[in-house]
Amino acid sequence: MKKLSLGKTGEKLLISSIVILIGVLSYTNMINTAFEKTVFRPFDEKSNAYLDNTLKKAIYTYAIVRGINGVISVVQNTRVDMSPAGIGVSMAFGEILDPVNDLVERFSWVMLVSTVALGVQKIFLSLGTWLGLNILLSLSMVVLLIAIWIPHHSKDMVMGLGYKLIGISMVVWLCVPVITIAGGKVYDLFLKDRYNTASQSLDLINKELKQTDVIGTNPSKNNGETGLLDDVKSYYKEAKHSLNINARINDLKQKLSNYAEHTINLIIVFLAQTVILPLLFLWLFIRSCVFLFRFGNK
Repeated sequence: MKKLSLGKTGEKLLISSIVILIGVLSYTNMINTAFEKTVFRPFDEKSNAYLDNTLKKAIYTYAIVRGINGVISVVQNTRVDMSPAGIGVSMAFGEILDPVNDLVERFSWVMLVSTVALGVQKIFLSLGTWLGLNILLSLSMVVLLIAIWIPHHSKDMVMGLGYKLIGISMVVWLCVPVITIAGGKVYDLFLKDRYNTASQSLDLINKELKQTDVIGTNPSKNNGETGLLDDVKSYYKEAKHSLNINARINDLKQKLSNYAEHTINLIIVFLAQTVILPLLFLWLFIRSCVFLFRFGNK
């Protein structure tokens, strides 16, 4: 930024008036209002829309995963005792579903973290506007005003500080919107199809699981008052029921065969949107601030 010429009192008064005006407008939020009504309004609207849509998708996906987890937990805790031909057989349905259930538990935590991260970003979106325009920009105007009227030997240092505060205020103001818009572009280009495929598949799995009767109807047992033929029939029904349960378990395993792939894809999508990109841009933000201070000291 080109340094101001401050040799004459008239110029100092004119520049001081402009600096004071900008400081008052920024502190009273009038600059923010003016920006929202001009070219920056679509910028903020896109940021808010992206965060709102991503938050809705995260909550929706989290609900689907918790629904699947609930069905699997019921199946895991289910045991059916059968005694065909006098031989006791105990079947534990949940043993084959332990890996799936563990993945659901991990994914539910990922979705919870993603949902919280999106909520924090929405807060920072409003906080960045307040801190960048209302606080830092008005503070930079105060520093510039001081630099205009202080002795010459300290003028350059204080003026450089004012310029750096202006740059930092712009970075703080635009940091979260840039993160969200960049995240939206990355999502549309690389993650949207993966998310749609995975979420639709999980939704279908959830509906099928709720409609699946894994246990079936347990055949009634004789209470010892029937004849030998009735006992044989009862054992036959129990043995047939055991085979039916095995068939239902195999059907359940088939429905869950692609579950891990879809779940991992969703983990990748939401971690990239809500954790990796924000951290990357936060690092860029910190580096930008460091660069501004170092540049001002040269």
